[in-house]
Amino acid sequence: MRKFLLFCLLCVCASPSIALASSPSSKNTPSSSQAATKPTPNAKATQSKPQAKASTTQSKSTKSHKKPKAKKPAPKLPAQSVLDSMAKKGELIDFGEDNFSHLASKLTQAHKAKDQGLRIAVLGDSHIAGDYIPRVLRERLMEVDSIGFVYPIFPPFHQNLLTHYQHKGFEPINSRKDGARSYPLGGIIARAKQEGASIKLSLNFPKDNQDFSVRFVFKAPSTLGAFVVKDSSGKSKRLGAKSADQWEISPPIALHFPIHIESLLPNALLGGYIITQKGDSYVVNLGINGARSDLYQKWEQGLWQEELGGLDCDLIIISYGSNDAISPTINTKLYKQNFATFIRTLRKLQPKASILLLGAPQVRLKQKSGSYVQSKSYESVRNATKDLAKDEKSLYFDMQELIDESGGKQKWIAQALSKQDVHLTPYGYKLVAESLALHLKELAQKHAKKPSKKAKSQESKPLESTNAPEEATQTQAPKNAQESQNTKEPTATPPQESQQLPPSQDPAQKSNALDSSALDPSSPSSTAPHTEPATHSLPLPAESSAPQEIWQDLELKDF
Repeated sequence: MRKFLLFCLLCVCASPSIALASSPSSKNTPSSSQAATKPTPNAKATQSKPQAKASTTQSKSTKSHKKPKAKKPAPKLPAQSVLDSMAKKGELIDFGEDNFSHLASKLTQAHKAKDQGLRIAVLGDSHIAGDYIPRVLRERLMEVDSIGFVYPIFPPFHQNLLTHYQHKGFEPINSRKDGARSYPLGGIIARAKQEGASIKLSLNFPKDNQDFSVRFVFKAPSTLGAFVVKDSSGKSKRLGAKSADQWEISPPIALHFPIHIESLLPNALLGGYIITQKGDSYVVNLGINGARSDLYQKWEQGLWQEELGGLDCDLIIISYGSNDAISPTINTKLYKQNFATFIRTLRKLQPKASILLLGAPQVRLKQKSGSYVQSKSYESVRNATKDLAKDEKSLYFDMQELIDESGGKQKWIAQALSKQDVHLTPYGYKLVAESLALHLKELAQKHAKKPSKKAKSQESKPLESTNAPEEATQTQAPKNAQESQNTKEPTATPPQESQQLPPSQDPAQKSNALDSSALDPSSPSSTAPHTEPATHSLPLPAESSAPQEIWQDLELKDF
């Protein structure tokens, strides 16, 4: 019994410890060892960040071990000997140009008199607007010493490499897309947005050749005055309109470049400048991005004919068709009819000039997939242009034929001579112009050996420049050069002012039509000219840059 009572007493004493050990609060209270090892919520966050960073680092490390994507090899420009061989592949066809003997005598230097300059006008679309083809013609066919006609300012992706513009407060108006207006020759207008808008025009000629006779094409909203022109010798001339809102051509003004033009009224318009001197030689660039063969219909007929009639051209090159071929269908009869009217008008204005049609290179349109396919209308336009040359008995040079005979489109792309679309690179346009100049000279040599009687009668009277003295009062362009050369050119001493090169153009303007902005390359160009003719990797030059950047493979004259 005593043992039983002792056992009960021991059970009662042990029960609080058992109850304490089994209570809920005791379950949530960690032991000292557990408290030392179990992290708090903040501790968890602190530890998780390094783990995530380690994971990210590991991921980057994994990516870094991946092989980089293979880059496409940069196009390589062929050696100069290869380019020379390619240039010979072109063909200049004479479909019976009656005036070519006159041109041949100029090209073969049959006349060595100082007043026998060679004058060429080139009209067209983006193949001309960048001034690549005209520049080569200047270098290969003449000693250029003048400008001829030039736009008042240049829209983006247009340029003349012999001029340099700085302007403020003017905007360009383009006949190709800016509505139905009355346009001068070429179809580019500079509008003064406010009084005091200014243009500084410099010429990239030697300092001893800065004196020129200049005629201004302009329009003013009133007869109060339009512009004030100041030259670098201190001369100032006021241009006043005889009639409000009517295009006028000023009498010739003797000026020493650079010149500064300032508007006296808002909305005063400039349509271009005719910059010449006695016995000069020049190549006029009248290219407009996106132009079609009927663009001339927007130009004011009497005005542009007076402007062009005063240039006294020996050769007129016309390069249209690319933008006509963009449409999936084309009325070739209407195309030829409008084009023929233009050619016949040119012949009336320039009765001694040869006409040369440039056949457009293949028009390729980009698809949604990114590939390029030939336009459905291209072959129709190409054939119609060649037929037109036959009908009008002109000269004909097919750019696509040159491409096909010298390797084809894909080879030209691989050799940095062509873009994927209709456009060529500056090097490709240079090659086209080199081929054209080469075959013009060859054909001229053949004609010079057997000149026709008609050619002799044409050459009996020497041509003279259409310049007139500053005091002349006529506003109509002279019908022939003998009416305008009566006084000597100014002889002011040129100031010591450095000649600047054309600046890069603003690439803000874009268009669905084919234009030379498509030439803008993705890689920058070097300004150092290349001296080695060997095949090499060459970044394409900027489409609108200084001459050194455009023509890296040309030997440049140091002015």
